[in-house]
Amino acid sequence: MIYTITTNPSLDYTVDADVILGQINRANSEIIYPGGKGINVSLSLQRLGEETRALGFAAGRIGQTIRDLLDDLGCPHTLLELGSGQSRINVKIRGPVETAVNGRGPDLGAGDLVHLLELLQDVRREDTVVLSGWAQNIAIYVSILRQLEETGCMTVLDCGGEALWQCLDCHPFLVKPNLVELGALFGVEDLEYAEGVELAHQLQLEGARNVLVSMGGSGAFLLTESRELYFASACAGRTNNTVGAGDSLIAGFLTGLRRTGDFGSALQMGVAAGCATAFSDWLGTEEYTLELMEQIRVEKSSL
Repeated sequence: MIYTITTNPSLDYTVDADVILGQINRANSEIIYPGGKGINVSLSLQRLGEETRALGFAAGRIGQTIRDLLDDLGCPHTLLELGSGQSRINVKIRGPVETAVNGRGPDLGAGDLVHLLELLQDVRREDTVVLSGWAQNIAIYVSILRQLEETGCMTVLDCGGEALWQCLDCHPFLVKPNLVELGALFGVEDLEYAEGVELAHQLQLEGARNVLVSMGGSGAFLLTESRELYFASACAGRTNNTVGAGDSLIAGFLTGLRRTGDFGSALQMGVAAGCATAFSDWLGTEEYTLELMEQIRVEKSSL
């Protein structure tokens, strides 16, 4: 089982509009999806045929709508009810320039963390847990990873900034920053591939075991704990949607790793899944992912 944790799920309101500031703008089209990075990973895993369950929190009527949409999509979930507030709404505007306004969402209390940790008592060594998204409370992420360390399960961390730094002491199996996030961790702008590999190794020295770095249209690379470096370029295609592409990369990578046990094949499927989402209106399908895999070649070297 692959569990995902989204502490701050969202209702994603996606509109196609040519926005002019200071005026009333009307959408050319609109659609509503359940959102949040961990939920996107679970939905992508489900579309790839993997067993998954989305864990996290939800609040108020908006939170219930998120649950209902997940039910409609057939995605198993356990979103714990918060005592107050409303789950957030994220507005994604597709136009000449893709723009997003993400809501803040409700605050979490110490008791909420206790309930989530109780849910995680069912995790076994053969399971995988993906923890991703913005951390309102970094201590929550650290507490989760420390409890999971005792199970010996595979942990995947997709967050940035101080949250990532503090979680490295828990030695996650995989961390997945993008190239910009990786550079920001070390105060480096306009990071190039070679520099990115060096900084990925620095993350390993700080505690990360394997580092997967997404590079948008340039593909992704993986630096393993045995110092093997894998690189896969992205497929050529028209980008329709960047929301969820990195989450699909994680889902594809984990699916490939479970099916083959090979890091190169996992990266190939991960990049294909990310491209399938980027080239689609929403999350990519398994059929499209497998089609794109045929175009992706993985290069392997050693540091």
